[in-house]
Amino acid sequence: MSPSPEGRRSHAAAQRFSPLAQLHSRALCLLALVCLAGCGGGPDLPPTPEAAVMAFARALNRAKFDEAYALMSSDYRKRVSFAQWKRRLTENPQETLDVSNALSGVRATAEQRAVIAYDDGAQLELRREGERWYLSSNVVDFYDQSTPRAALRAFVRAMERKRYDVVMRLIPSADKEGITAERMEQAWTGDERESVERMLSVLREHLEDPIEVIGNHATMPYGDHARVQFVREGEVWKIEDPE
Repeated sequence: MSPSPEGRRSHAAAQRFSPLAQLHSRALCLLALVCLAGCGGGPDLPPTPEAAVMAFARALNRAKFDEAYALMSSDYRKRVSFAQWKRRLTENPQETLDVSNALSGVRATAEQRAVIAYDDGAQLELRREGERWYLSSNVVDFYDQSTPRAALRAFVRAMERKRYDVVMRLIPSADKEGITAERMEQAWTGDERESVERMLSVLREHLEDPIEVIGNHATMPYGDHARVQFVREGEVWKIEDPE
Protein backbone atom coordinates (compact mmCIF):
# COMPACT_ATOMS: atom_id res chain seq x y z
CA MET A 1 0.00 0.00 0.00
CA SER A 2 1.61 3.33 -1.11
CA PRO A 3 1.67 6.22 1.36
CA SER A 4 -0.78 9.03 0.99
CA PRO A 5 0.35 12.47 -0.30
CA GLU A 6 0.28 13.75 3.27
CA GLY A 7 2.54 10.87 4.34
CA ARG A 8 4.99 11.51 1.55
CA ARG A 9 5.21 15.20 2.51
CA SER A 10 5.79 14.31 6.18
CA HIS A 11 8.51 11.87 5.20
CA ALA A 12 10.24 14.49 3.00
CA ALA A 13 10.05 17.05 5.78
CA ALA A 14 11.59 14.60 8.23
CA GLN A 15 14.45 13.93 5.84
CA ARG A 16 14.99 17.64 5.27
CA PHE A 17 15.40 18.33 8.97
CA SER A 18 17.42 15.26 9.89
CA PRO A 19 20.93 15.98 11.28
CA LEU A 20 22.58 14.70 8.11
CA ALA A 21 20.36 16.80 5.90
CA GLN A 22 20.99 19.90 8.04
CA LEU A 23 24.77 19.34 7.85
CA HIS A 24 24.59 19.00 4.08
CA SER A 25 22.52 22.16 3.83
CA ARG A 26 24.99 24.12 5.95
CA ALA A 27 27.89 22.91 3.81
CA LEU A 28 26.14 24.12 0.68
CA CYS A 29 25.48 27.52 2.27
CA LEU A 30 29.10 27.83 3.33
CA LEU A 31 30.29 26.94 -0.16
CA ALA A 32 27.96 29.55 -1.62
CA LEU A 33 29.31 32.21 0.75
CA VAL A 34 32.88 31.36 -0.17
CA CYS A 35 32.06 31.61 -3.85
CA LEU A 36 30.34 34.96 -3.33
CA ALA A 37 33.27 36.30 -1.34
CA GLY A 38 35.70 35.21 -4.05
CA CYS A 39 33.61 36.74 -6.80
CA GLY A 40 32.86 39.99 -4.97
CA GLY A 41 36.36 40.72 -3.59
CA GLY A 42 39.04 42.91 -5.12
CA PRO A 43 41.79 41.67 -7.43
CA ASP A 44 44.27 39.17 -6.03
CA LEU A 45 47.50 40.64 -4.70
CA PRO A 46 50.49 40.08 -7.01
CA PRO A 47 52.29 36.87 -6.00
CA THR A 48 55.81 38.09 -6.88
CA PRO A 49 57.76 41.37 -6.78
CA GLU A 50 57.85 41.43 -10.58
CA ALA A 51 54.07 41.00 -10.78
CA ALA A 52 53.60 43.80 -8.23
CA VAL A 53 55.66 46.19 -10.37
CA MET A 54 53.72 45.30 -13.52
CA ALA A 55 50.36 45.67 -11.75
CA PHE A 56 51.45 49.04 -10.38
CA ALA A 57 52.54 50.23 -13.83
CA ARG A 58 49.26 49.12 -15.41
CA ALA A 59 47.24 50.88 -12.71
CA LEU A 60 49.12 54.14 -13.25
CA ASN A 61 48.83 53.86 -17.03
CA ARG A 62 45.06 53.43 -16.78
CA ALA A 63 44.70 56.19 -14.16
CA LYS A 64 43.49 53.59 -11.64
CA PHE A 65 45.10 55.53 -8.82
CA ASP A 66 43.23 53.65 -6.09
CA GLU A 67 44.60 50.33 -7.36
CA ALA A 68 48.14 51.72 -7.55
CA TYR A 69 47.82 53.17 -4.04
CA ALA A 70 46.68 49.77 -2.72
CA LEU A 71 50.01 48.33 -3.93
CA MET A 72 51.99 50.74 -1.75
CA SER A 73 53.15 49.42 1.63
CA SER A 74 51.07 49.96 4.75
CA ASP A 75 53.87 52.11 6.18
CA TYR A 76 53.76 54.38 3.12
CA ARG A 77 49.97 54.62 3.28
CA LYS A 78 50.21 55.70 6.92
CA ARG A 79 52.50 58.55 5.93
CA VAL A 80 50.79 59.58 2.69
CA SER A 81 47.01 59.73 2.39
CA PHE A 82 45.21 58.70 -0.77
CA ALA A 83 44.19 62.33 -1.35
CA GLN A 84 47.86 63.41 -1.25
CA TRP A 85 48.83 60.49 -3.48
CA LYS A 86 46.20 61.26 -6.09
CA ARG A 87 47.02 64.97 -6.10
CA ARG A 88 50.71 64.29 -6.77
CA LEU A 89 49.80 62.10 -9.75
CA THR A 90 47.15 64.35 -11.25
CA GLU A 91 49.33 67.45 -10.89
CA ASN A 92 52.20 65.71 -12.70
CA PRO A 93 50.58 63.77 -15.57
CA GLN A 94 53.69 63.60 -17.79
CA GLU A 95 55.90 62.41 -14.93
CA THR A 96 53.27 59.82 -14.00
CA LEU A 97 53.19 58.55 -17.58
CA ASP A 98 56.99 58.41 -17.73
CA VAL A 99 57.13 56.33 -14.54
CA SER A 100 54.41 53.93 -15.67
CA ASN A 101 56.13 53.44 -19.05
CA ALA A 102 59.52 52.89 -17.44
CA LEU A 103 58.14 50.37 -14.95
CA SER A 104 56.22 48.56 -17.71
CA GLY A 105 59.55 47.77 -19.34
CA VAL A 106 60.99 46.07 -16.25
CA ARG A 107 61.73 42.45 -17.10
CA ALA A 108 64.61 41.52 -14.81
CA THR A 109 64.08 39.17 -11.89
CA ALA A 110 63.81 41.04 -8.61
CA GLU A 111 66.60 40.78 -6.09
CA GLN A 112 64.87 39.99 -2.82
CA ARG A 113 66.31 41.37 0.41
CA ALA A 114 65.28 41.47 4.05
CA VAL A 115 66.45 43.75 6.86
CA ILE A 116 66.33 42.79 10.55
CA ALA A 117 67.10 45.25 13.36
CA TYR A 118 69.07 43.93 16.32
CA ASP A 119 71.28 44.94 19.25
CA ASP A 120 71.59 48.74 19.60
CA GLY A 121 69.77 49.63 16.39
CA ALA A 122 72.16 47.92 14.01
CA GLN A 123 70.64 46.29 10.94
CA LEU A 124 71.29 42.87 9.48
CA GLU A 125 70.65 42.47 5.75
CA LEU A 126 69.79 39.16 4.14
CA ARG A 127 69.49 38.28 0.46
CA ARG A 128 67.46 35.55 -1.15
CA GLU A 129 69.21 33.20 -3.56
CA GLY A 130 66.88 30.61 -5.03
CA GLU A 131 64.77 29.21 -2.22
CA ARG A 132 67.14 30.11 0.62
CA TRP A 133 68.11 33.27 2.51
CA TYR A 134 71.75 34.23 3.15
CA LEU A 135 73.32 36.94 5.30
CA SER A 136 74.81 39.69 3.17
CA SER A 137 75.85 42.07 5.96
CA ASN A 138 79.40 41.84 7.24
CA VAL A 139 78.43 40.78 10.76
CA VAL A 140 82.07 40.25 11.76
CA ASP A 141 83.05 43.83 10.97
CA PHE A 142 82.65 44.66 14.65
CA TYR A 143 83.81 48.26 14.32
CA ASP A 144 82.41 49.32 10.98
CA GLN A 145 83.27 52.84 9.75
CA SER A 146 81.54 52.80 6.37
CA THR A 147 79.00 55.47 7.43
CA PRO A 148 78.89 58.18 10.11
CA ARG A 149 76.31 56.20 12.08
CA ALA A 150 78.38 53.03 11.86
CA ALA A 151 81.40 54.97 13.13
CA LEU A 152 79.33 56.30 16.03
CA ARG A 153 78.20 52.82 17.01
CA ALA A 154 81.78 51.60 16.70
CA PHE A 155 82.97 54.40 18.99
CA VAL A 156 80.38 53.63 21.68
CA ARG A 157 81.03 49.89 21.46
CA ALA A 158 84.81 50.34 21.60
CA MET A 159 84.58 52.64 24.62
CA GLU A 160 82.27 50.22 26.44
CA ARG A 161 84.74 47.39 25.84
CA LYS A 162 87.75 49.56 26.62
CA ARG A 163 89.15 48.88 23.15
CA TYR A 164 91.23 52.05 23.00
CA ASP A 165 93.19 50.67 20.05
CA VAL A 166 89.92 50.78 18.11
CA VAL A 167 89.13 54.26 19.43
CA MET A 168 92.49 55.35 18.02
CA ARG A 169 91.38 54.19 14.57
CA LEU A 170 88.30 56.39 14.91
CA ILE A 171 90.33 59.56 15.57
CA PRO A 172 91.11 61.69 12.49
CA SER A 173 94.78 61.71 11.51
CA ALA A 174 95.06 65.46 12.14
CA ASP A 175 93.95 65.01 15.78
CA LYS A 176 96.20 62.11 16.77
CA GLU A 177 99.28 64.08 17.76
CA GLY A 178 100.22 63.29 21.33
CA ILE A 179 97.41 60.74 21.78
CA THR A 180 98.11 57.06 22.45
CA ALA A 181 95.87 54.21 23.54
CA GLU A 182 97.73 54.05 26.87
CA ARG A 183 97.26 57.75 27.61
CA MET A 184 93.62 57.52 26.58
CA GLU A 185 93.06 54.63 28.97
CA GLN A 186 94.75 56.48 31.83
CA ALA A 187 92.67 59.61 31.28
CA TRP A 188 89.35 57.90 30.71
CA THR A 189 89.60 55.45 33.57
CA GLY A 190 90.84 58.03 36.07
CA ASP A 191 89.44 61.44 36.89
CA GLU A 192 87.63 61.62 33.54
CA ARG A 193 85.75 58.37 34.06
CA GLU A 194 82.44 59.81 35.27
CA SER A 195 82.21 62.40 32.52
CA VAL A 196 83.05 59.76 29.89
CA GLU A 197 80.35 57.43 31.22
CA ARG A 198 77.79 60.25 31.15
CA MET A 199 78.74 61.04 27.56
CA LEU A 200 78.41 57.39 26.51
CA SER A 201 75.07 57.05 28.27
CA VAL A 202 73.67 60.02 26.37
CA LEU A 203 75.16 58.82 23.07
CA ARG A 204 73.48 55.42 23.50
CA GLU A 205 70.12 57.15 23.78
CA HIS A 206 70.73 59.13 20.59
CA LEU A 207 72.30 56.52 18.30
CA GLU A 208 69.41 56.86 15.84
CA ASP A 209 69.23 60.67 15.81
CA PRO A 210 69.41 62.38 12.39
CA ILE A 211 72.89 62.92 10.96
CA GLU A 212 73.46 65.68 8.44
CA VAL A 213 76.06 64.74 5.82
CA ILE A 214 77.67 67.41 3.64
CA GLY A 215 80.47 66.10 1.46
CA ASN A 216 83.19 64.62 3.64
CA HIS A 217 81.79 66.06 6.86
CA ALA A 218 78.80 65.13 9.00
CA THR A 219 77.17 66.42 12.17
CA MET A 220 74.78 64.86 14.67
CA PRO A 221 73.28 67.19 17.31
CA TYR A 222 72.23 65.35 20.46
CA GLY A 223 71.33 65.96 24.08
CA ASP A 224 71.47 69.50 25.44
CA HIS A 225 73.31 71.44 22.73
CA ALA A 226 75.94 68.70 22.25
CA ARG A 227 77.02 67.42 18.85
CA VAL A 228 79.20 64.78 17.23
CA GLN A 229 81.39 65.88 14.32
CA PHE A 230 82.44 63.33 11.69
CA VAL A 231 84.98 63.50 8.88
CA ARG A 232 85.59 61.03 6.06
CA GLU A 233 89.15 59.97 5.36
CA GLY A 234 89.36 57.80 2.28
CA GLU A 235 86.68 55.11 2.57
CA VAL A 236 86.08 55.36 6.34
CA TRP A 237 84.39 57.84 8.67
CA LYS A 238 86.07 59.12 11.82
CA ILE A 239 84.91 61.14 14.79
CA GLU A 240 86.39 64.59 15.26
CA ASP A 241 84.65 65.56 18.46
CA PRO A 242 82.03 63.56 20.38
CA GLU A 243 81.79 66.33 23.04
